[in-house]
Amino acid sequence: MRVSQKFVLGWVLVVSLLGIAGAIVTYGFVRDRAAELDSVIELPDPPQLGRPSSGEPTPTAPPPTPTSDQSGEAPPTPGDAGPGEAPAASEVGSEAQAAAYIPWDDPRRVSVLLLGVDQRAGEQGTFPTDTIILLSLDPVGHTAAILSIPRDLWVEYPGLGRSGRINSANIAGDTVSYPGGGGPAYAVRTVEKELGIKIQYYLLINFEVFNTFVDAVGPVEVCPPEPIDDDQYPDGSYGYISIHFDAGCQELDAERLLQYARTRHQDSDIGRAARQQEVILSVRNKVLSAGGVAALLPKAPTLWESVQDSIRTNLSFEEIVRLGLRAEKIPSEEIRQAQISFDEVYLSTGSDGEAILVPITSDIRLLIEDLFRPPGTPSSR
Repeated sequence: MRVSQKFVLGWVLVVSLLGIAGAIVTYGFVRDRAAELDSVIELPDPPQLGRPSSGEPTPTAPPPTPTSDQSGEAPPTPGDAGPGEAPAASEVGSEAQAAAYIPWDDPRRVSVLLLGVDQRAGEQGTFPTDTIILLSLDPVGHTAAILSIPRDLWVEYPGLGRSGRINSANIAGDTVSYPGGGGPAYAVRTVEKELGIKIQYYLLINFEVFNTFVDAVGPVEVCPPEPIDDDQYPDGSYGYISIHFDAGCQELDAERLLQYARTRHQDSDIGRAARQQEVILSVRNKVLSAGGVAALLPKAPTLWESVQDSIRTNLSFEEIVRLGLRAEKIPSEEIRQAQISFDEVYLSTGSDGEAILVPITSDIRLLIEDLFRPPGTPSSR
């Protein structure tokens, strides 16, 4: 039987109309559902601090911390209200703020890359990170690790098709506006590739941050095993001064402690890395002896705000406090220290004629494995 052309065209028209009608109904349903969800779910912006640079989040202010009154006593907490007294609104607010100060409770290992730049007074721009220290915390195993990375380590810059010193990764990242934080984020990516680990956070500081924090906690004791003399210590104005430290334990103020942590001409970057780790642990001991992180909380927001022009980080104020509260619980004997030294590199010369340290990847991975070993496991080194 022969089907007429009009019959076929009629069916095509009917099917097309049904398809269009179905699409309209479906679109209307999806539009209404999307509008419903939008009215219910609001996703807040992630809380990030630090002055914004290329790709970095806009900073948010830390929550206010209760301060002492003129009598020197801390204001009452909600539990201090007398019989029949309802807690004041400010007290209820402080109870909510206290929740932000619960020690870090994520059971996964968390690592922070600490970057120190030699930024002198009046200088602007991006700088090499002459201090590179990995701080890692195992909340479940109650262990921590500190690893110093030499600034002259020769590495491949991920995605850029070239190599250079690891301390220039910060400059490279800012130059290409690396997503997620610019130079510091790219430094993290570079270190991750070299060490074979995941690093969640970065904290880049200059001398002002160091001095501000040490001034807040007071003089810090260090114990150089032998005298230190350096007649080529940079004076901050592109000149040099001579510095000296006697052997033996001594308390140093912020300026002298910074000199102790930076000097290297008497020995090497290896010696300087050891002193920097000593300073980190000595500052920790000072904080603990003064009552711990909680004792710093009343003035912490003011300190944090005062250094915002000298810091770049993807950590929030609350996250730093919570990490500090967790880290102070780690026994001193469970804080493992190491540095990438001449056992994990070999000396070579760069195209500029300067010495470089070429990594022996397998040995560096063994070093990391030992640092991150389970609690109670003896070191293999």
